[in-house]
Amino acid sequence: MSLATVGNKATDEQSLGELLTDVRKNIQLIENHDARISQEYKGLIIDTTISLERLSVLVATLHLFSNNETIDDVSTETIKFMLVNAFQGFVHQQHYDFENRKAHVLAAKEYFKDFHHLCQLYGLAEKTNFDANRMTNPVQESNRMEKIQKYQDKKRLETLLEEMENRTHVEEEVQREIYLSLVKLWVMRCEEELYNINSELPMLEHMEKLRGGLVKQRPIIKPKVMKPFILVKSELQKRVFGAGYPSLPTMTLDEFYDEEMVRMAAEAERQLNEPKPVEPEDPDEETEESLGKARAWDEWKDTHRRGEGNRHNRS
Repeated sequence: MSLATVGNKATDEQSLGELLTDVRKNIQLIENHDARISQEYKGLIIDTTISLERLSVLVATLHLFSNNETIDDVSTETIKFMLVNAFQGFVHQQHYDFENRKAHVLAAKEYFKDFHHLCQLYGLAEKTNFDANRMTNPVQESNRMEKIQKYQDKKRLETLLEEMENRTHVEEEVQREIYLSLVKLWVMRCEEELYNINSELPMLEHMEKLRGGLVKQRPIIKPKVMKPFILVKSELQKRVFGAGYPSLPTMTLDEFYDEEMVRMAAEAERQLNEPKPVEPEDPDEETEESLGKARAWDEWKDTHRRGEGNRHNRS
């Protein structure tokens, strides 16, 4: 459906187009911002979120997309509004409020899935199961080659998009190709972000349990740091070097050896006193009792014929 066929045609098209243009500029600023905890960055995130909410309501009100259409039925100026949900997912991903990080990540996941589903309806994306966490699956050669291929496709699309957008005069056919390339580029980005979200959520849930006291945090054991000292060969060298470096302890090789032996003996005693983990018994492991029973059975078979003792009361 074309924007020009709905309601106040020129006004709707102009306001939506300008709003989306402003949002795209803000997204570029967010991507290139180097102070993610600054008030300027937070203000940029909030402003973009509000603009996207307004855009989302307008797009839904105008019924720009339908399940009964193909991408050829969608007008050139309408294609770019397919990106609204993708932009909403991106902005929520950029929230670095630690207390509410999980809520923003979950919201981003839903927006990205909505965008991907819309692209599936128009044949711009393939059906994919994003609930599977890629990090838990073994790395296969086919997955690696697929990832390389997607990376190359993404770079090729970025180059093509940049080349087309830099043209001084753009015809409608080229403009349509620009919008379609932009949507395809965000489909690739959306798929990658959804897999990243599935990897991040378990960590956020674990941190939430830690803050709620549901999981005890393991104590951090600091390694014992050996203080610097001067090692010399003899007592004479000890007196000489010790005078030159009074702030550092000095010991001979014999003293160092004695100290190391004491430390090693203490470590060995500590390991002996530690309770050893009880290993489960192996049912196939041979013990003295089982070996004894096996030998007795072999001896009995040597002195008794097969079937003897099982005559069922017959003489």
